[in-house]
Amino acid sequence: MSRLAGLLLGLMTIASIGHGLVPALPLWPAGLLAWSSAVLLASRASRAQFVQIGFLLLIGLLALTTAVSLGAAVPWLRLLDSNAGLLSMLAAISFLQLLPIKAERTESTTPRGPGAFFRTLLSVAVFGGFINLSAMLLVADRLSRKHPLSAFACQSITRAFSGCPAWSPFFAGMAVVLTYVPDTRLMLVMAVGLPFAVLGLLIVFLEARWRYCRELREFEGYPLTVANLWLPCLLAAAVGLGHLALPRTSIMDIIALAALVVTAGVLVVAHGAVEAGRRIGGFVQRGLPAMVGELLLFLAAGVLAVGLRSLVTVMHLSLPLITEFNATAAGLLLALLIVPSMLGAHPIITISVVVPLLVPLDPDPQLLAVTLLFGWGLGTCAGPMSGTHLVMQGRYGISSLRGALRNWPYVALMYPVALLFLFLVARIRGI
Repeated sequence: MSRLAGLLLGLMTIASIGHGLVPALPLWPAGLLAWSSAVLLASRASRAQFVQIGFLLLIGLLALTTAVSLGAAVPWLRLLDSNAGLLSMLAAISFLQLLPIKAERTESTTPRGPGAFFRTLLSVAVFGGFINLSAMLLVADRLSRKHPLSAFACQSITRAFSGCPAWSPFFAGMAVVLTYVPDTRLMLVMAVGLPFAVLGLLIVFLEARWRYCRELREFEGYPLTVANLWLPCLLAAAVGLGHLALPRTSIMDIIALAALVVTAGVLVVAHGAVEAGRRIGGFVQRGLPAMVGELLLFLAAGVLAVGLRSLVTVMHLSLPLITEFNATAAGLLLALLIVPSMLGAHPIITISVVVPLLVPLDPDPQLLAVTLLFGWGLGTCAGPMSGTHLVMQGRYGISSLRGALRNWPYVALMYPVALLFLFLVARIRGI
């Protein structure tokens, strides 16, 4: 079952990219393949995931039923392919795990002290923006080589990683925003998100200098080198060239295509065509099914989004307290995104709920996109049920709840920083 599901997910990715390159091709086959693989993989989901996914489907179906009873015209095919493009991009990016970035293993290369700490933060931020959780684990594995991963190292890694959604086009948060806010201008959003993420890194570093002097002196970091930057640079170049060559293709499809082309190209050069094909085939069968959590969650969130959009349209609903989407409203929305995450809700749930309610206000897409990305990053940093903390718990034995609680002060500090950026974006956009 697992291998068949992996094959279906691979076909889903191809079908979605095919639709992006040739819009005349329908997207619903990609959605059908996604749902088929979800059925095959459903038994691998945890009890907590079932509860969360069941809640999303229930609310979505209730909203759809109510909307139909009120005479709404429901786009039924959207139930199949609502998040197909998003899932295809995530599946394509996951192939980058076949291209691990390895640190030197000799003791002489192990840096120590404040400089090593900052380079470690930078490694998490740079590599995390391109290979996502794999980068965080790469660094954490190195830090835990001699002794168990410390709470200080864990909180520093998760905080550095939380800035990635604000700027990286290869991150799930960005893919979600590009799906739910289709008029997002990627370069503008990245121009805002990158300095926000850099400022977050500086805050983590300065706090460590102030509060964790002893830990900082003894900190053995990850040896970031120029040679290790080849993958981010290659991916950035591939996306840029893809955008120039295919200006009418959505950025999500370009990113997905770039990830696949880079992975295949590097593997062929390094190992030959036969071995590259074997590794890619093996990942399709064993690696893609590992995204079952995201698959089920995003499909259920798609049903919720379609249901709520239909209901909002027919009943003319809107968010209370927000009559126009300006900088103040963006700040309120940011809080609405962070608080549920702190209580255990995944950001995709909150985004699926609030975005349809904002549609009647015709919000500026760039201000909305930046708000959602900030909410995703800070929410996952503070959320005990986020994949970031659950991975730390499962791999290094650090409680997800305690890890999240340790990050609450950081998130509280970054919230007003995010507000300043939101007011800046509103000013630039003339709102």
